[in-house]
Amino acid sequence: MSDVLHSTALPFPEDAQVDTRTWLIQVERAAADAVSKFKPGRLSSAAVHRVLERLVLTDPLMEEASSRVSHSAKSAVARHLHAGSLIEDAIKKTNAAHAEALSQAGVPLVVLELLQSWVEVTVDARVVQRQIQLRSAMEEMQEDVARRERQTPLADPAQPLSAVELGQALGGLSDETVRQRERAGELFSVLRAGRKRGREYPAFQAWPDIAGKPLAQVLSALGQASGTAAYGFFTSPTDLLGGLTPIETLTGKLTNPRDLEPDVQELLSADAVERLTAVMGGAQAYAAALAA
Repeated sequence: MSDVLHSTALPFPEDAQVDTRTWLIQVERAAADAVSKFKPGRLSSAAVHRVLERLVLTDPLMEEASSRVSHSAKSAVARHLHAGSLIEDAIKKTNAAHAEALSQAGVPLVVLELLQSWVEVTVDARVVQRQIQLRSAMEEMQEDVARRERQTPLADPAQPLSAVELGQALGGLSDETVRQRERAGELFSVLRAGRKRGREYPAFQAWPDIAGKPLAQVLSALGQASGTAAYGFFTSPTDLLGGLTPIETLTGKLTNPRDLEPDVQELLSADAVERLTAVMGGAQAYAAALAA
């Protein structure tokens, strides 16, 4: 039975980001493999119990949280995990009562041990099974919430702001700092047709996932594009992004609800680095088209 312990590795690696669904499948397979190798007897059940216990406690969310707490806090958690409880004490008492009753009924001790080991493994396996079912349900719920958030229309990205208003939206910058950043290529403004003064800054430049380095990188990729050209790039749907606008791609949210192809939905759901990379590619292509 020792082969089970050595062959069943912890399914969630510490040095990589693993999709939760993949992790759950690995846990289920590891648990099924351990239970399928269970042989009647106390030694075998103890080995299976250790495997199943490792699977129950190997939760990526638990590990992530554990990495952020102090040593004393981790010790406290460990004490709670391994300390007795009311339910556990009750189970021990009822087990002892049933074992005594079966013994008085003439059931041999060896049979009692076999029954007890069988029940223990079954209960442990059920715990892992319920954990998998609960985590799967949580994952589906989280995905549904994220999907609904992506479908919730954003505020108007083109809302015109003055230098003072944009500075406030960026955390209290002065209007002069805003203009300095514009001259440095980190922000841009547009001037309405027929006007010579009163440049306006589109509001999305202060939005999370766009403000700061992402915006500066995209503007750099646009090269010498004017503020009007930059505005057109950010706000226009493009085939390079599957019909998304760069604003939608950077934020991971739609500015107006609509049905998306699976590959476009996948881009919208990707991490911020991947989405920024896609927009950078689109900006470079847009700049090349302007220069042609």
